[in-house]
Amino acid sequence: MRRAHSAGGVVFRRPQPDAPVADIRILLLQHEAGKWMLPKGTIEAGETPEAVALREVAEETGLRNVRIVQDLGEERYLFFWKTEDTYYDKTVHYYLMEFLGGEETCPQREEGFVRCDWVSVADALERIRYKETREVVRRAEAALSRESSPAPEVQHGSPP
Repeated sequence: MRRAHSAGGVVFRRPQPDAPVADIRILLLQHEAGKWMLPKGTIEAGETPEAVALREVAEETGLRNVRIVQDLGEERYLFFWKTEDTYYDKTVHYYLMEFLGGEETCPQREEGFVRCDWVSVADALERIRYKETREVVRRAEAALSRESSPAPEVQHGSPP
C-alpha cells in the first residue's frame, strides 16, 4: 500500500462582513464524472501544506485572492487506483480559506473539472458523496459559527 499526501481548502465567501453562517457560501468543484469535491492536490517535495492548499485552489478554481483563516485538520481514507493496480492510504490536510473578492471562478478543465459552484453549507453536505469530506465541511461550519458569533458581553466590577 502506498501513502499519498495532499492539501486543500474549504474556500468561503461572505455576502457582507457580519453575515450569519447560513448566508456564507463555500466553493465546490464538479468533476466530469459528476462528483462534487473541495479543491485539493498533491504535496510535492519541499512544499508546505499551506502553500499547496493555496496553489491548488488557484489552479483548480482560478481564485488567487484568498487567505488562510484556520487549519481544519486532516481527512484520511483508503482508495484503489485501477490504472496502477495499487491501494493508497491518503491524508489530505485542509484549511479554511476566505475568498477576498475581485475574481471569477474558472474550473481547471484539463484536470476534469467542469463547474465551480458557491453553495450553502447545507447544500455542500448534500452534494459531497464522501463522509470524510463532509466531516471537513462540518468542521469549517463550526469554525465559521464561532467566528461569526458575537463576543460575550463583559461587565466590570465585583461578581454578584
